[in-house]
Amino acid sequence: MISYLEGKIEHLGDKYVIISTGGIGYKVKVIPKLLDILTKLNPSVKGGVNFDPELVEGTKTIKLFIHSQLNMREGTFDMYGFQGKEDLELFNLITSVNGIGPKGAMNILATVEAKHLKAAVINEDANYLKKVSGLGPKTAQRLILELKNKVDHLEMGDMAGVDLGQEGHALEALMALGYGQYQAKEALAEVKGENLQDRVRNALKLLGKK
Repeated sequence: MISYLEGKIEHLGDKYVIISTGGIGYKVKVIPKLLDILTKLNPSVKGGVNFDPELVEGTKTIKLFIHSQLNMREGTFDMYGFQGKEDLELFNLITSVNGIGPKGAMNILATVEAKHLKAAVINEDANYLKKVSGLGPKTAQRLILELKNKVDHLEMGDMAGVDLGQEGHALEALMALGYGQYQAKEALAEVKGENLQDRVRNALKLLGKK
């Protein structure tokens, strides 16, 4: 199995990146947040990019940690790429939950910040998961039940001050104003505020600049 790929970006697609290494181009599916990072670093897709220092061994290359899977039904060999080992491990934990496959796990990671997902599981907050990720009530409860004792060791960034209730309400407020879920989530991840109103106001200012 492939553990990681290191090489140059040949193409950035809608939900994937093609990495060239050893004379072969590998199509790797990624979440929108990672695709945005790669696009901003290398919008022209000429040569390589400078990536996170922890993921680079030499210049003009990127390194993605890979989950690979043979899809017997569709006759394809799919690869999913992640920026860090912790992200890959979280993906593997989500796919270990009964009823959630790789595509479902990618959809969850695309709509929920990793640290918020960890907090929701630890706090058994199924309502937040249903609201933000679109999971059904049974699947949200099953995810919490099966992962509650498995996510403690994962380092998902600063967990201090994580308020899932506020995050959910702020996301709903921005979506009510016409912004897409991913767009609103990314804006909220970049701003701070003492209360819900401040978060939404600062997110709107940020979105207005884009």
